[in-house]
Amino acid sequence: MGKNKVKEGLKENLKEPNPTAELTASHRAAESLKPENERICDDPYAIHFLSLATLEIVKDPVKLKVFSQQVGPLAQAMGTLIRLRVRYFDDFLKKSLKEGLKQLVILGAGYDTRAYRIEGLKENVKVFEVDHPHTQHFKIEKIREIFGFTPEHVTYVPADLETQTLNQSLFSAGYNRSKKLFF
Repeated sequence: MGKNKVKEGLKENLKEPNPTAELTASHRAAESLKPENERICDDPYAIHFLSLATLEIVKDPVKLKVFSQQVGPLAQAMGTLIRLRVRYFDDFLKKSLKEGLKQLVILGAGYDTRAYRIEGLKENVKVFEVDHPHTQHFKIEKIREIFGFTPEHVTYVPADLETQTLNQSLFSAGYNRSKKLFF
């Protein structure tokens, strides 16, 4: 395969969503569409990261129920765990904010939206979102579509951890090990 074909393939890959990140976002989106008093977690931005096919399922309760039945009990349990994990980390992060948190590192950030939806982060915390450059490129484009800009309190740390160390990537991005941190 020639260099131009590889470059074209990489450019196309940057436009494609990451399936794992989309799966996680789909659970946050589906939960967020429930009535407020029934939600485990709430993420008003997750829906923006879904493909049209996924969005069609998530927005239609009948299709969502059929899909859920088709994937079986193990996949249903994993979906519940994803939603519970989101709630747990959101709650822990809010508690940490009250205790003087100054830095947040989200490793394998995918389409995580905590930096944009958790009150108090924007004003008080430097957020480092670490992920593979391809996933991050797609996310940054979506963030620009949602907000019209990329927020100043978020530093996107592109890192292929197969070829780079986390320390190298974080310190190059301005991480300060002396500040209070949630990792």
